[in-house]
Amino acid sequence: MKRISLTIIALLITVMPVLADGLLIPAKPGYPQDFIQNRLTRVTVDIYGMLAVTTVYQEFFCESTDTIAAVYSFPLPPDARATEFLYWSNNKIYKAVLKVREQATNPGTGEGGIIALVNEYIGRNGIKISLQKVAPQTVQKVQLTYISNCDYFAGETNYTFPLNTGDFIKFPLDHVQFTFHVHSQAAITGYSCTSHQGLRAISADNNNLNLELIMAKQYLDRDLVFSYQCNQDVTGVDFYSVANDSVDGHFVLYVKPQTEITAENVLPKRILFLVNNSSQMFGYKLDQTIKAIKTMLDKLNTGDVFNIILYSSYYYSWNTAPVAANATNIDNAKSYLNSISSSSGSYYADQALKSALTQCADNNYNNMILVFTDGRSAIDPREIESLNTHKAGIFPVGIGDNVDRARLEMTAALNYGFVTYLDAESNIYTGMERLMNKISKPILQDVVFEFGRVTPHDLLPGKIPATFAGSSFYMTGRYQTTGSSAFSMAGTSPSGARAFDFNLDFSAVTNTHKFAEAIWAKEKIDALEWEIEIYGETPSLKNELIAISLAYNIRCRYTAYIADYEHELTDIEEQLAETLATPASYLIGNYPNPFNPITTIRFVLQPDDHSRTVKLLKIYNMLGQLVWVIDISYMEPGMHEIKFNGVDLHGNPLPSGLYFVCLQVGSEFSTLRMSLLK
Repeated sequence: MKRISLTIIALLITVMPVLADGLLIPAKPGYPQDFIQNRLTRVTVDIYGMLAVTTVYQEFFCESTDTIAAVYSFPLPPDARATEFLYWSNNKIYKAVLKVREQATNPGTGEGGIIALVNEYIGRNGIKISLQKVAPQTVQKVQLTYISNCDYFAGETNYTFPLNTGDFIKFPLDHVQFTFHVHSQAAITGYSCTSHQGLRAISADNNNLNLELIMAKQYLDRDLVFSYQCNQDVTGVDFYSVANDSVDGHFVLYVKPQTEITAENVLPKRILFLVNNSSQMFGYKLDQTIKAIKTMLDKLNTGDVFNIILYSSYYYSWNTAPVAANATNIDNAKSYLNSISSSSGSYYADQALKSALTQCADNNYNNMILVFTDGRSAIDPREIESLNTHKAGIFPVGIGDNVDRARLEMTAALNYGFVTYLDAESNIYTGMERLMNKISKPILQDVVFEFGRVTPHDLLPGKIPATFAGSSFYMTGRYQTTGSSAFSMAGTSPSGARAFDFNLDFSAVTNTHKFAEAIWAKEKIDALEWEIEIYGETPSLKNELIAISLAYNIRCRYTAYIADYEHELTDIEEQLAETLATPASYLIGNYPNPFNPITTIRFVLQPDDHSRTVKLLKIYNMLGQLVWVIDISYMEPGMHEIKFNGVDLHGNPLPSGLYFVCLQVGSEFSTLRMSLLK
């Protein structure tokens, strides 16, 4: 983990393969490549507590000699929603409009081959937009903005840019850049990027981070994972709100309980493990599930009770009722788990879930049910809700790539829980262990929210879960009255009734924290789509969904973004056009690499950087010591090459090892790694 520092350091940056992005697929037969080549990607991420607003700007070079049509496809994360799409044509910027229409299909869909891989990569939640006027021998520019919630636990917020086209994109990008702007209402203690080295601080203070990662000639085969850490010594909230001139204001409230808690302040748990042992769980999935449950059993506390229910074409309860979490019962449960093998038949998850609810017979414990499944079942979320009289938190674990997301999400939302997804590439054991850590320390149950002078409405989700140490929960809604208002979160703790009191500011300002509108609309659209997918479409549901989609410019199952080349943005900020037109000066690479003793370093100086007086090419060793530097301030814009002969500033031969080339133009840096082998 890096510690916060106001000193900008651009040393020891390792270039590694980077993630992929959106794709531009030509519709013209005979185009020389399967894809129009992406030469540049800039990703800007604004993180507000646990909410991320991601803006992806890309440039594609069209090799055709004619104007062609192409489809831009972007694999949005499953929980994300796009809020805006911009595209360029003849040096003008246009905004795509949302219309009641099906999304474009990728050229070649239905023919198998590489496009089949692309469609799988884009996924159900992906964005597809047809661009009809991709000019020949020019750069097609696009920009997509979307919102998503970050993963949070124990004071650490994790953001993932989960895109990887390594299976079908083999060329490198000239320039890849990530910029993170983190705004936290709790004091930031550190940050890290576990997937890539080279993230540097531009500026930082207790509550804000501005970070940057710049890389050249990168292959697109790795997700980017970024996290930042905060001290969460006491239970707190993050609150964001925005007013609106024509409709009610919107807010999003994140509850962040304290991370550390003593044993006497943890509620006893009644936990039921529902294990799917159908043939679809054969082998690795079932083995990892059993291994994870064993670890979960070891994390139970004195005073907890548990049971195991097995289901496939039938369901079987290990004990007729939950038993105490003592050493003997845990050992017996592990022996039982070792005896489980896969079975054929359909899924009886609904019957197993109903049986589990009958075993949650009172509120003497914090009731929770973990449902492990890799497929689809006949679970009726509303029926389960009606049977859940003692507020059991239902936590589905969807294993595999073909889970019924709508059914699992709705079941969890109506029953005080959340869903954990583990795909084919996930470490199932690690994922389940993280889930158990999130729910292992309940500190408040039968939770209610009380607002003061402001009475919010249209609250989502409608059920407030138990409060777990180190975990989080969020609610979004609308409001009419502005100003300061008291807020209380109350419930039952081990020592009796307890309340946490806060003061919230329901803003009267209309131009800040606009993402609060989008978060509310996203949650509303999600809930309506679950309803339609599970219980069927009705005219009223369809009309309501379309109305919200169009009002908030967020795509739903009935709408699509359309590039009509009519909605030109004439009042767009100059900074947007100027910032996105060209990248900063950057390193392309060096050849050969590894080298002995001479290598050629290639870099690009942009016209916008011509007036900067400081332009240096530096080389550092693994200890961060400067071993070589050259002034390049005399050079004109364009691509340049400089030979490096493997000696230091005093003419002494450098030893074998890793070295880092740093291009400094003003206060901007671009860095790559090279190897000297003798």
